[in-house]
Amino acid sequence: MRSEDERPASRGWVWWYGLFLGCLLLAAGAAETVRVVRNGDGGLLFWFGTLVGGGVLVLAGTLLLPRQPRRGFVLTAIGCAAGLLPTSWTVIVPVMLVVLIIASGRRAAAEKSPVRSG
Repeated sequence: MRSEDERPASRGWVWWYGLFLGCLLLAAGAAETVRVVRNGDGGLLFWFGTLVGGGVLVLAGTLLLPRQPRRGFVLTAIGCAAGLLPTSWTVIVPVMLVVLIIASGRRAAAEKSPVRSG
């Protein structure tokens, strides 16, 4: 059994919020990729890279946040930054992404990262 010190941090609202936004970016990336391929408008690398890439980074960072807060925050922040431009027309999604950056940063700062010996 794990002791109290070894238990990972609980998954609070920031964790669920990050999963939601990561999936939202992936869904938007899939939809835009299909639109670009069907219409031939161009910009496949932009839409796929920023939305799908950002979504993957947000999800990876969110999943890392309870165990490795600093790495999780960095990945989440990079993914959110990637998703800001392509979602800027919605107004609300960029605001939600900035809220996730701030919330995960505060969570990472509040948690103690494990100290490596070596």
